[in-house]
Amino acid sequence: MNAVTRSGSSLAHSARPLGMHAGVTALGASMLLASVGAMPGCMQQMDPKQARAEFSSKNQSIANAQSAGRPTLVLPPVGSGPVELSAPTIETGTEARAREAIEIARLQSNEAQSLLRAAARSSWAALRAHAIEAAVANPELLAELAPAGLADENRGVRFVTCMAIAEKPSADLAVLVQPLVADESDSVKASAMLALSRCGKSIDPGPIAAMAFSNNPEVRSNAYLVLGEMGNRTAVPLIYDSLTKGLELVNPVRVRLIGLAASEALVKLGQAGEIEPIRAALFAPPEQSELTVVACGAVGRLKDEVARPMLERLLTVGGDARRSPEIRLSAATALMELGGNPKLAVAVAQEYLGNSDPRIRAVVAVLLGKARCPEATTILTNLIRDTDPTVQVAAAAGLEAMD
Repeated sequence: MNAVTRSGSSLAHSARPLGMHAGVTALGASMLLASVGAMPGCMQQMDPKQARAEFSSKNQSIANAQSAGRPTLVLPPVGSGPVELSAPTIETGTEARAREAIEIARLQSNEAQSLLRAAARSSWAALRAHAIEAAVANPELLAELAPAGLADENRGVRFVTCMAIAEKPSADLAVLVQPLVADESDSVKASAMLALSRCGKSIDPGPIAAMAFSNNPEVRSNAYLVLGEMGNRTAVPLIYDSLTKGLELVNPVRVRLIGLAASEALVKLGQAGEIEPIRAALFAPPEQSELTVVACGAVGRLKDEVARPMLERLLTVGGDARRSPEIRLSAATALMELGGNPKLAVAVAQEYLGNSDPRIRAVVAVLLGKARCPEATTILTNLIRDTDPTVQVAAAAGLEAMD
């Protein structure tokens, strides 16, 4: 019996009286459609965005740092007026436009880095975390921002910084990571151990194994994430065992999100069959759209080519079945991870450039950062001028990745 079936049948059933993804949602998550369908009318409805805000490890970790609401725009101004590529002509073909886009990105690079530096000093923990994530594309910038991130008062920022160092290991930064093995936050401890192991340091994975049995959804999800990233297949039995224990009092939607995190970790550890619950979550009902967003991210990260037509379906279905902007953007982003046509990404992005919700515009920037084409570069250069700081940081991150 696979991991998600077990979590869906035993854990969800035991939690039914409580009623009704993660990474951000890469950091949490699972749901088996069969177990969801078995409980109609038994679940207290939870708005997917609320579930994500409350449960997603990074979002949950940074939530308390900005209790007074969104900050005013404190990032430095960048440029003025729209940036455009020259119109295509015989003289300015595809290669010429590509060179022009690269030059635009190069000219914007200093502005993007200045913006990320300012974001890393923001009073809003979310911006600090996003800036450090963005710096992964630029090791020199990461080395500059990471020390403050490792010492940040907010556990979410410390967690994100350790994960960034794990992605871009640095012996110099490993010295600063070492104290976080004793951090007050279990999530930070786990990410610090991953970063140290990637930096070639010996660690004792025992504490992470214990975290996999935690009744705290954030801690358990992050334990699965780190175990999957460490790549030690001896963790497989432990993950399966943990899925049948605890979480009886946790909201069922969160239990299923945790299961998705476990499935992704298990696939990374060689259990290919565990991709099936993730694929199934691509077709979660609209009221559970967060699960679909989480699944899109997972199949993209896992390079699941079998899911390609499923992602394409999420983009093309119309009428009453048309999916939400967040799902469509997430599906397009996953397709870019699978080597999809950048023109598709640009076309989808353009549908939502004028969206009034800055969270949607920020996801547009993430998608364009994956597209890596001249048109995407130009749009990102304009998005860095957005009125919302989260959109600006996402656009800067995309430009850094292209530089």
